[in-house]
Amino acid sequence: MKDFCLELDESPENLALIGESLGAAGVNIEGLCLTLCYGRQIIHLLVKDAMTARRALEDSGMRIKAISEVFVLDKEKKRVTRKPGSFGGICRKLADNGIKIKFGYPAENNRYVFGVDDVAKTQELLE
Repeated sequence: MKDFCLELDESPENLALIGESLGAAGVNIEGLCLTLCYGRQIIHLLVKDAMTARRALEDSGMRIKAISEVFVLDKEKKRVTRKPGSFGGICRKLADNGIKIKFGYPAENNRYVFGVDDVAKTQELLE
């Protein structure tokens, strides 16, 4: 899966346009994070079909800041759902092994998205 990062001027229309554009192209948004910072919207989207998503977003006039490979943790498989401290333990394991977490957010189906500087090493450590 891929994470798309968009940086847009703040507008109530942005999320609607993103959802409509991707929906019309048949792309499901698997996860999403939105932050406002000094009048700018920073939006992260998790999608399976990166090529179609890219085309749909660009065709709708959205400027894509970055597309990243991400590690998606299945919380049920890892057996960390509803266990206080499990998130800290995961982050500690990555930190102790020199993995930099650049961003993160929850996703559909009880998953968590990690934008890390070494996806392969993260997979080795957490799977």
